[in-house]
Amino acid sequence: MILNEFEHKGIELKGYSEGGIRTSIIWPALNAMFDMGNSNPDQVQYQNLFLTHSHSDHFAGTPYYVSQRSLKGLPKPNIYLPVAIHEKVDRLFKLYSELEEYEYKYNLIPAKIGEEYVLNKQYSVMPLPTFHRVVSQGYTVLETRSKLKPEFMGLKGPELKEKKDSGIEIETTIKTPVFSFSGDTKIEYVLENEAVQKSKILFLECTYLDNKRNVERAREWGHIHLDEIIQNAKYFQNEKLVLIHFSQRYRYKEIREFIRDKVPKELMEKIHIFIPSKKQ
Repeated sequence: MILNEFEHKGIELKGYSEGGIRTSIIWPALNAMFDMGNSNPDQVQYQNLFLTHSHSDHFAGTPYYVSQRSLKGLPKPNIYLPVAIHEKVDRLFKLYSELEEYEYKYNLIPAKIGEEYVLNKQYSVMPLPTFHRVVSQGYTVLETRSKLKPEFMGLKGPELKEKKDSGIEIETTIKTPVFSFSGDTKIEYVLENEAVQKSKILFLECTYLDNKRNVERAREWGHIHLDEIIQNAKYFQNEKLVLIHFSQRYRYKEIREFIRDKVPKELMEKIHIFIPSKKQ
């Protein structure tokens, strides 16, 4: 499978997203994926999977993923998902395990809204509420960095070491949202989550683009219309806004034309259209 690729300031992401068909975004350096709507053997290697909701175009590849990691003897995958669907998904995996007649091995983690789940010393992931037709949530990756407290700036190395050795906390911890992934949602996901608005990179669904499926229809189905993104441009403080999950009613050429014709220049400068690069 040919994957779309995106890079911004050293963060490399890849994946695929076709509304109603399949969506999965991969951050290789973080050993993490966001949704898995397709059975792709190349994705079995990644140990952390964050599921936004249970619609098949975002979830269908998950049993295959667990099965293959179990069969290959790889470490248990860590699968984070909304609390409300945890038990049902666990039952589903157990049923698949019975059908295949070997044990599925996995860590299924009910991820609570607003809590942080640490991946390594530098990055953690926090679920945030989304607004879809079924139980759902998005995910924001936070980068943790240490910064010297203002009162100690200007001191030389030996002085800093002396204070640190004496037990004085000379640094403060700064957490910055560097990446957010929406899954399927209405525009409120952006409007009501400051961390989403300020994420350096935002992967945001944009299912509908034209008046044949207007804003009202998009909202009825729990999705975002391009017009809503334009109307709420002031909320997007992101460095890059990556639009995903376009309806299959649009050809790649139409997607490019609708967005470039309708979006104001200032907003367009930060937008990346997540479709195959050879079609750009």
